[in-house]
Amino acid sequence: MKGPPAAQIAAIDVEFTLDLGGSLPSVSIAYETWGELNEERSNCILVVPAFSANCHARSSDLDPSPGWWEHFIGPGLAIDIERFFVVCPSLLAGCHGTTGPLSTNPTATNKNYEGGFPLVTIGDIARCHLLLLDALNIETAYAICGGSMGAMQSLEIGLHHGRRVQRVVAISGTDRTRPATAAIRHLGRRAILLDPAFKNGFYGANGPEGGLRLAREVGTVFYRSKKEFNDRFAWQPIATPSLSETTFDVQSYLAHQGAKMVGRFDANSYLRLSLAMDLHDLSRQGTECSPVIPKFYIGGVEEDRLMPIDEQIALHEALLASGAASHMAKFSSPVGHDAFLVKHDKIGQFIGDALGKQEAP
Repeated sequence: MKGPPAAQIAAIDVEFTLDLGGSLPSVSIAYETWGELNEERSNCILVVPAFSANCHARSSDLDPSPGWWEHFIGPGLAIDIERFFVVCPSLLAGCHGTTGPLSTNPTATNKNYEGGFPLVTIGDIARCHLLLLDALNIETAYAICGGSMGAMQSLEIGLHHGRRVQRVVAISGTDRTRPATAAIRHLGRRAILLDPAFKNGFYGANGPEGGLRLAREVGTVFYRSKKEFNDRFAWQPIATPSLSETTFDVQSYLAHQGAKMVGRFDANSYLRLSLAMDLHDLSRQGTECSPVIPKFYIGGVEEDRLMPIDEQIALHEALLASGAASHMAKFSSPVGHDAFLVKHDKIGQFIGDALGKQEAP
């Protein structure tokens, strides 16, 4: 899978060492930009994607399709492209243009990495983003913003590479993945691994579609709140009861979400990014925090079932205890964890306030 139509590619021809061992001989990073970089190169906002998103965070002339943060990025919006230069990269180990399992392995002529692509961490993904800033000659970003897995990356850079960013906006993220969340993602990975079409990750163009669909369906149950499911779907059967066919309305919704993943996401990428989130731990042994501490803006959704709001509260309190400047906001949304992906006035206001609407970058 190639990157979005408007993606640019930064080719980084240096060996990239990985946290869990091994390295990549080089990396290519797909990214999109909006707005203009000022002369001081001080007005960059780094927007980082969540798990299944890519670098197309907003529409453009080259790609007019709506981006995944279309309602937050734009003229006069929370992330104002008349004021900021916005950069959004696709994820390392993903399948949207940045080096990942679908990339050609230079040590195996004309063959993709596929199941041979190494495991990565959130730390690896974050350092890949910093290589992009280096390529753009941006020493320090004004802010980094993201939700869910994007919040993990934002916190990673803010705490361990603090001189590279002045502000961190992290919504529905966490300081470390808890066992309850890891259990959910485990089920998704097992669905893929048990699909006969997986073939140890070397499946070519005929991937484990059934496993990928089921993995996404399992995740969707926790991306949304109980209230949304109960209010949105009828409880009565919509068809003759069946073990193999759709009986309830909610089954159609989950099947639709699963089907959307097929053709736009790679199973090997799903496995690696899922495990990277489970390995996430900002206080992991042997990792020092940066001596330069940016400002933190932590947001959480009260109905979140994947990364419950008590995790954002604990993160906020830990930041304060460490002497960091941290601001906490709580939101309510029947959407639950995915609230950061939908139009939400209070989340937009929170992001805009965090970026200091009245301050010059």
